[in-house]
Formats: sequence, C-alpha cells, structure tokens
Amino acid sequence: EYFAKNPCVSEGYCRGGEYMFVCRLSLGHQSSTEANTDGDHIWVPTQQYYVISQPQQILPQYIVRFSRGGSVCSPELTRALSLPRWSTKRERQVMHVPANRPCVMSMQSTNALWMGYLHANIPDNQLEADVRAFFARHAPSVASGLRVHIASGKYKKAHVQLPAAMARDLVHKLNTLPFVEAGRERRICVDDAHGSPEQQCPRWIAGYCRGRNLRYTHSCWCSHKERPTEKARFRLIEVDLKGAKGTEIKDKFLQSAPFHDGSRPRVVAVHAVQNDVLAQLHEEYRAYLRNKNKEEPSVRELYHGTNNKILDVLFRHGLQPPSDFQASDSCPVSGGKGLCTSLCNNDCKHCVARHHWDKCHMFGLGIYLADLSQKSHRYCSQPEELSGGRRRFRMVLCSVLGRALEVAGHLRAKDAMHDVCNVRALGDDLQEMIEPHQCSVPSKHAVEGADLLAVKGLGGACRPGFSVVNSEYIAYHPYQCLPRYQITYEV
Repeated sequence: EYFAKNPCVSEGYCRGGEYMFVCRLSLGHQSSTEANTDGDHIWVPTQQYYVISQPQQILPQYIVRFSRGGSVCSPELTRALSLPRWSTKRERQVMHVPANRPCVMSMQSTNALWMGYLHANIPDNQLEADVRAFFARHAPSVASGLRVHIASGKYKKAHVQLPAAMARDLVHKLNTLPFVEAGRERRICVDDAHGSPEQQCPRWIAGYCRGRNLRYTHSCWCSHKERPTEKARFRLIEVDLKGAKGTEIKDKFLQSAPFHDGSRPRVVAVHAVQNDVLAQLHEEYRAYLRNKNKEEPSVRELYHGTNNKILDVLFRHGLQPPSDFQASDSCPVSGGKGLCTSLCNNDCKHCVARHHWDKCHMFGLGIYLADLSQKSHRYCSQPEELSGGRRRFRMVLCSVLGRALEVAGHLRAKDAMHDVCNVRALGDDLQEMIEPHQCSVPSKHAVEGADLLAVKGLGGACRPGFSVVNSEYIAYHPYQCLPRYQITYEV
C-alpha cells in the first residue's frame, strides 16, 4: 500500500472521488531495496511516499473530503460525516449501580466529600438538586455555599466542596441516613474525597493517581501502590537524519524556525526513546480512554520542552504533571535542578512549601505540549553550554492520546487557572475563568467528555499574560503522553 506525505500525490488515486484517508503508520525497519523483503517499508524521497508491507501497520484516523470537481460522491458517507458522532455500535444505558463501598475516613475532618455511586441514567441537574437536598436535610450547617460537581462515567458520582470542614463522625453518620435520588430513597457512600492512609486508592486510573503529588488542591492521602515505572529502564536509539523518519522529524521541527528569540536551530541528532514499561502503560491508558469514550482515542504528535536536567527522569517514568508545592534545595530528589515545582509525592519531608503563581502554569498544573517546536523551545531550560556562545538543547516529541477541549479566549485573572489539576475540574468554573474570544465557552458536557485541554493561539489578538499567541495543549496524566523521540539541536 502507498501512503504519500503530500496529498496532491494521493489525489490522483481517488479517481474522481472526493474522499481521502489520513492514516497513522507504524514503521519498523526500512527495506534496503525496492523488493521490500528485509524490512517493513520503503521510503521514496523523490515522491515523498511510503510503501507499506503489512495492513497491520496502518491505522486510518481521519476522512478528509475535498472538492476538485470530482463527480463520485457517496450519499451514505456524506450523511454519516455530517453527524456530530456516528458509530455502528449501539451503546447500552447502565440502569444499575454497584453495592456501596464502605466509608473508611480516618482523618479528623475534611473539606471535600465523595458521594456515590449514582445512577448514570439520571440527569446531572436532578442529581445535583438531590445532593443539595440531602445536605439541607441532614447537615444544614454546610448546606449554604456547597460546590457540587456531578462526574460522569459508567456510574455517576458527586464531588462536593464544603464551605467549612466537616468532622469525621458526621461523615460516617451520613452513610446511614436516607438519600433521595430522583424520588427514590436509598443509602449511598459518603467519604473523604482526599482519601485515608488505610485505604487503597480509588482514584488510581491506568496506573496513576493525580492527587499523589498534590498537597494543597486535590490531594490524595490514600495508600498507593509502587509506581509501575520504578523498575523501568530506557535506552536511546539513534535515528538516521537522512532516513525517512529522521528527515520527517527534522523537517517538521524546522518549519517554525526562526524561534521567538530570533535564533535558527540546527538539528544535530534524533534519538528514539525505547522504554517497554512506559509503552505498555501508554497502551493501558489508550484502553482506558477507549472504554471511557466508546471510541478509538485520537492521537497527536506534540512537542514538549522542559528542564534538560530531568530528561532521564521523564524517559524512565514518563512526563509528570507538576505538583502544587515547591522544590526544596535540601531535597535529594528535587533539589539543585532549577525546578519551580517538586518532583516528589506529597509525603516528601523536604518539599512542603506551597507553589504560588509566578508567571507560570498559566492554564493549570499539567503537562504543556505544542504542535510547533518554536512554542516548546520557550519551555526548554538548562541547556549544555558550548564554545562560541552556542547552546545545545534537547526537546521531546511525544505521542499524546485523547479528546481535546478547545478553549479560545483570555484569562479573567492571570492566576485564574493556575491550580487546575485536570480537565474535569473546569466543569463548573470555566465561565468564571475565561473571557471567550469570538466563540462561546465550552459546555459542561463538552468538558466532561474531554481528556486534555487545547488552548487556541490568538495571534495578534493575544493579551500577554492572559492568552497565548500560538496554540498549546495541556495533559494531566503521565501515561497519556509517550516520549517517542529526543531531538537535539543547537542555537
């Protein structure tokens, strides 16, 4: 099968049709001859196309419709593509909930509660009203000022932010009191949303708990398993800069040059990052998204710029969402690296001071990525100093999974989104955080279905400190982003 990088080459094979596939290709070893017998693909540089050996290497991801005076059109395909979502699968509506889990709260008090499970077939506004009525009836002292967020999944649950701390005894008592859900009385689990040390973490998603390195925002104090990458190892494999993949990576990297500071980068090396453990965790996260969204996850190739002194940590453990506390110079893990946030979990005895906004983490405590190398270069720091005043940087090219929630606008305050630690945390607050630019703020339903944030670059309409010139993406799970290549360049 033939796959061209230039769509004009593929157009000739459409034979008057108006549709074209955009596919993801898995490339192994390039064949040495046109017979394609000692590898799995051929790269033809003069025509800019690949010849692929096996259908298993090909994943169709997009259908593009174009108009060049073609006469062949499929009404059925046109109708399917006009719909917001189309699938041959029929979704089953979940009408039951599992048995209540026990309340294991052991802390003296909490300012946040988890309530569930709730029936997925009941509308969110009804469930929110039922939760508020529950507190008005059984805990009136905190009923005023509650913040209630209904989180969707196979089953729904309520995350409740309390206006004041609630004692442990009252939380346990709430588990015995009636909860009226859409007119039917039942009992539900009410528990400390921050978890308890005696509890195996219920927020463990695809090998990771977001609250594990948070102290002050959405912290988790549960017992956690060992990081699945603790015994992981990685190696860097050199990619030929004149080969198919090396040429593709280098050419795309240089497309956005010169960089913002006027420098013109020179790519000196590209290395593939091989970490079998991390690759398996990335596949597990893909399976999690497939089950959650009932569709094959979208895949993007995005750049990540960061402190070059910690790349060995990222290649071993994956890209890490930042903590909400500072790196202490006395810490043997996070100290002495020029970091503004700690690499440690929230049980570190050294890194305890809260991290505050300082022209950083503009759109939350996430992993920042971009589709332009120029953008990610801004985040690269601690380069190798060379003679003649030149510097050698390293940037990471990643495979990133999930639906993106596009936000186009200006922050209402410079630190409005600084403490956001996942996309779902935006559900009820996005309107208060963002002043939209030539669009509307995404709905709560759109927020619930998203897996990462896409902040649209506003070009000349950008307000420095409140919006961005070029687009950027923010992910919040380490295994959502797989480091694929290290690009070494000099400026």
